[in-house]
Amino acid sequence: MKRIVCLLSLFCALIAEAQKVEMAVGDNWVEMPARQTQSELKPGWKIVDYQLKSRLVHYLWGGRASQLAEGSRPVFRVTPAEKEVLIDYAVIQLKRYRDYRKLPKAKVMDNVYMRLEPRHFAVKAEGEAFVCQPLLPLEAGEYVLLNLSQQPIGELGDLLVYPFSVRKE
Repeated sequence: MKRIVCLLSLFCALIAEAQKVEMAVGDNWVEMPARQTQSELKPGWKIVDYQLKSRLVHYLWGGRASQLAEGSRPVFRVTPAEKEVLIDYAVIQLKRYRDYRKLPKAKVMDNVYMRLEPRHFAVKAEGEAFVCQPLLPLEAGEYVLLNLSQQPIGELGDLLVYPFSVRKE
């Protein structure tokens, strides 16, 4: 019985298609690996017996992303997982520090973001995937592409993101 359950779970894992995000580099597509943010809960001030609100911060370690975009209008190919839609994905600019990058605000929906929708991106269907390119050039800096509807990981709500850098032209 245990063997049957193990085989069924393995088979289901093979059938399930995970999301896939790629970026155009030259004439090739390079798969962007997902990175998990690291989170820190910074306690608020304690005045007598009154505790002020704590602050949550999501970090990505390293001063720059390992994936460099070609130009200021990078081209992405996003293959959403089952039960996901393209509009769930968005680009957020990060604040850059010497040794790390961080989301400007802890709650993803509180940040300024650009959804992968025709208002902001040129979108073209390519089989199961969508090829997306920003209509306007992105500012030089550090960015992440992420699924806004994803389930947070762990008790501090870490996120899976696809980091990339845009350099000055």
